[in-house]
Amino acid sequence: RAVKERHIKRRLAWSTVSNLSYILFGLTLMTPEGLTGGLAHFVIHGFMKITAFLCAGAFMHQTGKSHVYDMDGMGKSMKVVFGTFAVSSLGLMGVPGFAGFISKWNLTAAAVESGNVLAYVGVVCLLLSALLTAIYMLGVVSRAFFPSRRETALETAADPGWQMCLPLILCAAASALLGLFSQPLLDFLRAVALGLI
Repeated sequence: RAVKERHIKRRLAWSTVSNLSYILFGLTLMTPEGLTGGLAHFVIHGFMKITAFLCAGAFMHQTGKSHVYDMDGMGKSMKVVFGTFAVSSLGLMGVPGFAGFISKWNLTAAAVESGNVLAYVGVVCLLLSALLTAIYMLGVVSRAFFPSRRETALETAADPGWQMCLPLILCAAASALLGLFSQPLLDFLRAVALGLI
């Protein structure tokens, strides 16, 4: 549904439905590692997705437009909005070095450790979902920075003021930092999963 959706906020909402299934996948493994992976994805996905939604809101606020095709060429004039959207997109895809990779890696490792045949089916679903996420998220980024049309109707649009850009930058930075320095979060969630906290 997210791949076909043209309204940017609805596309992100369908993406959230997909990511909630990752969390449930971790929980249904019924292992401490699965619970750790599910909880990690819960936290990490929150930062990545709020960044994407804030970017979509900033775009809509600045342009009055709300569809993916309206974003053609907007990356040139709205660098902060679409730069932070790109960070969020790479994280949601699970690219190594970004936060989404950490949680998806932990979910995959938990599934393999469980030894359950159905868990391997879940790993295949994670991989297919990462491919679909690349299609529907990078589609937005590529439209913004590499438009299919030479001219766009809203070339005069610009990034919003600092009051709107600051939350975008902070959320994108938080999701990037979670990708680079995730061990304290994972240690805490592992302790929760083991019942130590």
